[in-house]
Amino acid sequence: MTDADTATPADPGLRPGRAGGGRGWAAAPVGAAVLLGAPPVLHVLDADLLTLALLWGAAAFQFRSRLTVLDRLVLAAGLLTGWFCLLGVLASVWPWGLRPVALAEATALPLALATLTVNRHRVLRLRLPVRPPLGDWLLVLTVAAAGWFSLRPLLAVGVTGRLAALYQGEDLARHFALYDSVLRFGGYLTFHRAQAAVPLEEGFQSYPQGSHLTLAVLTEFARNGDVPTEAATALGTFVLLAAGVLTAFVGAVVWAARRAAGPALGGWAVLPLCVAVGGYLVLAEGTPLLLVGFESELFGLALLALLTAVVCRPVGRTGEQLLLLGALTVGVSFSYYLLLAVAGPLLLLWAVVHRRRRPRMPARTAAAAVVTGAAAVLPVLANWKQANSAEALVIPGGVLPVGRHLLLPLLALTVLGLLTAPARRNPVRRAALGAVAVAGAVAVAVMRYQVATTGKTSYYYEKLLHPVFVVTLIALGAAVVPVAGALVPRQATGRRRSPWPVQAGWAVLTAAALFLTLVLNAKPDRGGPSAADVYRHGLRAAPASALLVTTVAASRPVPDPRIGVLLVDPHGGEDPRAAEGNLWLGVLARDNGLSWRAWLWGRRHRSAQEIVDFADASPVPMRVYLDDPVLAADTVALAGPGRLAELDVALIRYDPRGRPVVVAPFGGTPPALE
Repeated sequence: MTDADTATPADPGLRPGRAGGGRGWAAAPVGAAVLLGAPPVLHVLDADLLTLALLWGAAAFQFRSRLTVLDRLVLAAGLLTGWFCLLGVLASVWPWGLRPVALAEATALPLALATLTVNRHRVLRLRLPVRPPLGDWLLVLTVAAAGWFSLRPLLAVGVTGRLAALYQGEDLARHFALYDSVLRFGGYLTFHRAQAAVPLEEGFQSYPQGSHLTLAVLTEFARNGDVPTEAATALGTFVLLAAGVLTAFVGAVVWAARRAAGPALGGWAVLPLCVAVGGYLVLAEGTPLLLVGFESELFGLALLALLTAVVCRPVGRTGEQLLLLGALTVGVSFSYYLLLAVAGPLLLLWAVVHRRRRPRMPARTAAAAVVTGAAAVLPVLANWKQANSAEALVIPGGVLPVGRHLLLPLLALTVLGLLTAPARRNPVRRAALGAVAVAGAVAVAVMRYQVATTGKTSYYYEKLLHPVFVVTLIALGAAVVPVAGALVPRQATGRRRSPWPVQAGWAVLTAAALFLTLVLNAKPDRGGPSAADVYRHGLRAAPASALLVTTVAASRPVPDPRIGVLLVDPHGGEDPRAAEGNLWLGVLARDNGLSWRAWLWGRRHRSAQEIVDFADASPVPMRVYLDDPVLAADTVALAGPGRLAELDVALIRYDPRGRPVVVAPFGGTPPALE
């Protein structure tokens, strides 16, 4: 099956104007004026989200390569994400912070310059209605299904229900604290260390914050610059955005796999690939990353998927290719710089595999490499103490293991498909095979280092298996093309095309068989329900603990001079002490930088003497929430009047419906003890 072309077919809904025509010069100033004038006007109308959509569309239609509408929108999203990650550095020091008008004008300016210079002769006339290819519609439907899966459990509930769904994702609490702080302080927290010292645990001011800044920018545009002042409101928004990141991740990998497949896989043949890739992520490996709270890694993996796609199948123009590679690499670094271990070799892979097709532009390529490297190294330098330590690679951590029973067959199938003679003659498939080799080699290198150092594998080895399955799923798109002969359109092979009902029937049957196979094999290696079932049925949800946390958080004064510590007994089949109750309480109070030690200390039952001793050693006053009147009385008696200024005791009771109620006044003795 022939698939030598590295570009996708031209967008059927776009018609380029004639170069040098007068209309190009007339349209360019108008387009530039609209881009620069729209942000303040739409801000006055409380429609900043329309400004973001305008900038996205303008970036999408700046490409001169032959791309479909969907390709343009996806690549423009990746381009703008990298741009906003880098623009956040400037936004962190200028006086406007993340205000929508300032960000929009800073983004509109380079787009307007491109319209006036690079694309001044190019007039795009839309032919209505725009008719994307069938494969694009199937891809959009796949992403919509993933969005329905990830958002449905969260849309019909309030803040407490959303917290309950992801309550046990410890890392998600810290990611919320980062997002909330970036939103409130207006930029990267590396530039706001003093302000972030209270809401963030020490060391997290320099954590890679590209995803948090991008989500904060989306929040700013969606809310017209009206930043939520209450932490609970911000938490409700953030949980929805985190589920949206999972959807975007699935969409990015599915789109990348389809791009790796290329024009030889079109029409109904796209459906089985979308179901295989999207189903693998939703049912097996993508959803666990949301459940454990790896929001920033999901964000970085989505950008890595786009980078892999354009490495395997570049866009038609070298300048645009360099711009995309640079922006996506910067986005990966700012979001989760561990993935640079894979992204960096992928850039070299592109330069080697596609060297013949790429025009000789050494000066431009060298300049792009220098600028990209300088920008991508910024998050690494900000966190240099940990990034420069090899010992960080062997630290322990909580991570759900990748299912080997699915990953190994996927790897074998993909590699065998890419080792066939037709694949070896095709630069796209050679690049796909090289991408799998790069991701696998990085994971194996870390595995060998961990085994040599500690005798076993740990956290970061499992983390580096995530880019392995992402890159392998993308390479699968290139590997399956030879076996899709019956479904390939006539224009790709020259053969007679089957009637569309036959194509649709075979595609639906194949997709159903693949989906059923994934459903039956999606359980973890060690057994138990699949991650999709866990999320969909709320098997890891903690409604009683989430209700306790939000109730206590709502009862506290703002700001609260005391840190809060939950020391309550299990209720409703849940134990807030052993779960993440005090961590969530700290991030909702925006004092996690002061209360994180109390979170670790309060994970088990404590006696009155232990409570008093910990309060004596605490550098800040604290309030303990107890549901045992006897323990509360003993603690107050042991503390005595002289210590109550540093140690406050609050009592929690439950009403007849089992809802917690804080019954003690702050700064006083619980009524039951008076």
